[in-house]
Amino acid sequence: MTQPATLSSDTLSWKRITFGLLALIIGWSFAMYQRNKPAVDSYLRTNRLYYFNAFWVSKGAMITMRLKPFRGTLWQNIHGVVLEIGPGFGESLALVPTDKTTGLRNVTRYVSMEPNMFMHSRLAENAENAGFSVQYDEHTCPEAETFNKKHRRPELPPLTIVTGTLDNHTDLPKAIAENGPYDCIVSSMVLCSVTDVDSNLKAIYSLLKPGGKFIFIEHVQHTDDTDTTLLNCKPGDINLNRWRTIQTAMTPMWSFVFGNCRLNRPTGKLLEAMPGWSNVEYKTLRQTVNPMAKMTPLIYGVAIKK
Repeated sequence: MTQPATLSSDTLSWKRITFGLLALIIGWSFAMYQRNKPAVDSYLRTNRLYYFNAFWVSKGAMITMRLKPFRGTLWQNIHGVVLEIGPGFGESLALVPTDKTTGLRNVTRYVSMEPNMFMHSRLAENAENAGFSVQYDEHTCPEAETFNKKHRRPELPPLTIVTGTLDNHTDLPKAIAENGPYDCIVSSMVLCSVTDVDSNLKAIYSLLKPGGKFIFIEHVQHTDDTDTTLLNCKPGDINLNRWRTIQTAMTPMWSFVFGNCRLNRPTGKLLEAMPGWSNVEYKTLRQTVNPMAKMTPLIYGVAIKK
């Protein structure tokens, strides 16, 4: 009878040594990360911003085309003092309404808050092409002094580019607070990726004037077939349980690769649940043309502050 194979003592010793070395390396790496956490986190964040900018260079035009039909209508609400959060390359600035008499953009001033500094140069270029006098915020943009001297055009509506977020609604970037309150705040595919969506919504509300409008287009978690905001969608058009599961399962990897973007954020429901709005009106669009569309249903609409 053949005896069962057994591991030699040398083999077991090498396995123990290998396991011990691996544990030592992991422990040392974790200790070094904890020791240098701020620098490492800053490095990783900078790289994520850089690669997200590269992604937008490659795929931004496709996403812009997907949003254009909704922006075309919603952007007609834009007027007065405006804050846009996460404008990216500023592709939608060309849709801001113009004054019929002067031909200039129908805004008093426009603030573009874009946390990704790698996107600022294209944002500035598109803003100038759209007829704005572009300035960088001197508190958050290191190149502001040099840029502002060359690009100031006082005859055009001013647009200020600010580096920052609304993740801490009690400590907003100085330029954001000083330019408020706002007649309109605009968001396109942004609230999916913010660190603290509740803080962002509170900040948006607090920065609006009474009667001010929050204009939004966002991709969200799938709702069920009882959702009264659904547009041109029949029950059974899509397997909701399957796609909600896919959204949840994909979110950890997706958010790491795509700038913290979360596929399963119920932004519309969060907005509706907030007190203080006189009206929250939006539509939900489920698209079934491809897996990407199925994974990213859109909401688009306007919330008005009391």
